[in-house]
Amino acid sequence: MKTKMSGAVLAVAILGLAACNREDPAPSEPAAGEPADAPEMAEAAPAGRPELREGLWVVTSQMEDLSTTMRMCVDADVQRRMSVLGSQMAGGACEEAEVSPRAGGGWSVRSVCDMGSGGRTVSEGTLTGDLRTAYRNEMTSTTTGAAVPHMNRSVTQVVEGEHQGACPEGMAPGDLEGPGGVRLNMLDMAELAGQAGTP
Repeated sequence: MKTKMSGAVLAVAILGLAACNREDPAPSEPAAGEPADAPEMAEAAPAGRPELREGLWVVTSQMEDLSTTMRMCVDADVQRRMSVLGSQMAGGACEEAEVSPRAGGGWSVRSVCDMGSGGRTVSEGTLTGDLRTAYRNEMTSTTTGAAVPHMNRSVTQVVEGEHQGACPEGMAPGDLEGPGGVRLNMLDMAELAGQAGTP
């Protein structure tokens, strides 16, 4: 049970980050007669898409009374594939996965996923931090329509990560190492979930 729960927490944490790695739309040109400068609130928003610094991250996830600490190795290739990873890990079930800069700093994150008998889950939250030394992701997920009654509820998860330097020898990009040394790979999980979602 501990291994299954650890794997679930790992997946939720990565899904939160995966939704944050979508391409931002190109800024639109100002209409004729309008000033070129963006409104003051837009100027305060972070530029570009959120992307973690390469290397080893120690990530702690707190959800209700469950706390899990894991190690995560990322590189440029994993970062480029994170948006693909998010939809694959859910078997293509997420109809919506959006990220938008917040005027006060950080990003707002939202996803909507239909997991069949597992219900429809709407997750909303924020991502803050410089993403080079640390980050914090707060998400509240609400599930409705699940076949198992106790799954129909709202839960809040807080994920905090700290950069630790280069990935150690023997740890490949995309690897996640949970309690007891249980190791999974994000890209392998994406491939398996994608196969599970294929008729």
